[in-house]
Amino acid sequence: MANVGSIATAKGEQFTHAHVASLSRCNSGFYVLSGCDVHQAGTPGLSVVVDSGYISSGFATARKTVSGGTLTVATPDGSLPRMDVVYLDTNGTPGIYAGTPTAISPSTETDFKKMASPSPGASIPNGVILALVYVGAGVTEILNASILDIASYGGFVAEAPTGTTTSGLVPQWSSTQKTLTTGLTVGTAANNLVQLDGNAKLPAVDGSQLTNVVRNICIYIDNNSDVIETGIKAKVCIDYACTIQSVALHGSPSGSIVIDIWKVSYDNLPASVANTITASAKPTISSGIKSLDSSLSGWTKSISAGDWLYFNVDSCTTMTNCSIDLKVVTV
Repeated sequence: MANVGSIATAKGEQFTHAHVASLSRCNSGFYVLSGCDVHQAGTPGLSVVVDSGYISSGFATARKTVSGGTLTVATPDGSLPRMDVVYLDTNGTPGIYAGTPTAISPSTETDFKKMASPSPGASIPNGVILALVYVGAGVTEILNASILDIASYGGFVAEAPTGTTTSGLVPQWSSTQKTLTTGLTVGTAANNLVQLDGNAKLPAVDGSQLTNVVRNICIYIDNNSDVIETGIKAKVCIDYACTIQSVALHGSPSGSIVIDIWKVSYDNLPASVANTITASAKPTISSGIKSLDSSLSGWTKSISAGDWLYFNVDSCTTMTNCSIDLKVVTV
C-alpha cells in the first residue's frame, strides 16, 4: 500500500499528474521499500543525489537493490523554468525525466509547489517515481528547496526466491541475498537437522550437549515402617553439566527432616560433609509433609558433568519415607 501521507499536498499546492502516477504505480507494485531519498549534492551544482535503498518492482518479483548515485540535471533554459522528475527504472537505476520549459502560472507565484506550470512531462518512464525537481531559469545549482519528495512507500514485497537446492537437504533462505542456498543436511551428525522417523519419533541422538533443558534429579528414601535413620542414603553421578534451580521435599507421615547434599568430583571421591553445597540452608521439613526452596541462599548451585552428589540425612523425626527433588537446568 502507498503511504499516501508521504505525498500529501498542503493547501494551495498542486497535485500534479506525477503525484497521481506515483500512487497509481504503487498500486501496481512499484514503490520504495527503504532509502532512495533525493537531495542536493554535497557541493551543489546542476545535479542531484539519489541515496541507496530498495524498491519493489512489481508484485511477485524480487525486490531490487538501488545503488543510488549522482544524476546530472540538463542545462536550464535561460528564461523559462521547468519541472523534472527523478525516478528509478524497473531495474532500480536512477534517472531524470526533463520537463518542458514553460512560463510560470500564476505569474506572481514564487513557490514552485503551488505553480500550475511548469508541470512535469506527460511520459514519465516506467518504474518508481521519487521526486520533482524545479529547475529555475538560468540556475547554476539545485538545492534541497527545489526538490519535492513524491515517492510512494510500502513495507512488504513478496519475493520469488532464486537459487537451487540439493536433494536430501533442507533449503535455507538468505534474507540479504534473497536466494535459496543448499541448506542443512538431514541426519543425526553434527550440524544436521534432525528429522522424525517413519513412526513420528525422534531418532537416537546424543542429547548431552543440549542446554537450557529442565531436568529433575529425584531421590526416594524409604525405611519401611521405621523412622528414617541418619546418614548417607544415596550416591548419584550426574553426567551432564547443570545449575540447580530449586529443591523440594515430600515425606510421610507428618514430621521433620533435615537433609544435606554433598558434591565431589570423581577424582576426589568419596564425599564428606566438607563437600556440602547447601551452606546453612539445608533442605528441611519442619512439622509437616513438604517443603520447597527456590532461593537456595548460599548454595553452590553449579554441577559439572561427572560430579557425584551424596544425600545425607542429618536428622529425622516421625517420617518413614521422603522424596527429594532437585530441579536443574542444563548448561
